[in-house]
Amino acid sequence: MITIREVAKYAGVSVSTVSRVINDLPDVSQQTRQKVHQVIEEYGYFPNVTAKTLKQAKTNIICIVVKGTSNPFFVPIVEKIQQEIGKAKYIPLVHYIDESADEVRTAISLVMEKKALGIVFLGGNPAARPKAFAKIKVPCVLVTLSAQGLAHRDVSSVSVNDFEAARQAIDYVIANGHKEIAILGGRRLARDLVWERFTGAKQSIADHGLTFNEDLYIESMFTLKDAHAAMSRVLSAGRPAFTALFAMSDIMAIGAVRAIFDRGFRVPEDISVIGFDGIEMARYYNPTLTTVRQPAEEIAQYSADLIIQNIRGVNPEQVIVLDTKIIAGSSVSKRF
Repeated sequence: MITIREVAKYAGVSVSTVSRVINDLPDVSQQTRQKVHQVIEEYGYFPNVTAKTLKQAKTNIICIVVKGTSNPFFVPIVEKIQQEIGKAKYIPLVHYIDESADEVRTAISLVMEKKALGIVFLGGNPAARPKAFAKIKVPCVLVTLSAQGLAHRDVSSVSVNDFEAARQAIDYVIANGHKEIAILGGRRLARDLVWERFTGAKQSIADHGLTFNEDLYIESMFTLKDAHAAMSRVLSAGRPAFTALFAMSDIMAIGAVRAIFDRGFRVPEDISVIGFDGIEMARYYNPTLTTVRQPAEEIAQYSADLIIQNIRGVNPEQVIVLDTKIIAGSSVSKRF
């Protein structure tokens, strides 16, 4: 384990810059952040905790690390997990981080500083950094991301089959006569739900004898604002080269629909849109959003049960996969 000064030395930056990176403060370039995090991961730096914290007795805290501060799909899940953890006489501590923040680093700090008994990860992709993830020495539950194939002890997961759900979403769109299909999603990373949804969508397109045009993959963060901006850029050139859009979240879909309207097009007459998640807002938006519904309450219940069981040493390392369902709205039209 190295000191903060050594991190600064190996990364070729100042100590204050390292401190800003560790605390997720602004005014640091993405390149510098990556360099600092690489040094931290390789050499194993952890922030010092106070003597008082080190002397603390074992707590009954369970931390919930939520990646993404504006995702309404997460809201009922977080609330339900908190309720169930509280019923079991543990203290739920929710910690929200930005989409660009490091959830693994955050979890390590919470375990050290709060003496957390377990970590629930909601959103993000902690398994993408296996060396750092392995340093979390308490039970973990991944929510919305599968732990299948992970070589880590005391890690369970609750998710849907994102590949199959996305494949069915595209099947639905194609069954309504659409052949030119765009996909609105996040950065495509290995072992990430974005990648699973992308490959599932591509598989459906291929199964129907069609070819996916890579130019029709539109990258966006999972926010209304970013989805609106991404779709606006695509439509700024004029009439789109697609008749249907698969958005990897309902929030993305709603942001995209707003951009479609703003550019003078209609939904679903000009562009049909299907989302993913099944948030309550989808039922009240105009047009009502066709979406792939994830069972949020079941996801939350299983997640809370698993973290409590794993902390108590019962049935560790479970991988639970739940079913999804397509909910038809008025945002997808037939095109024959």
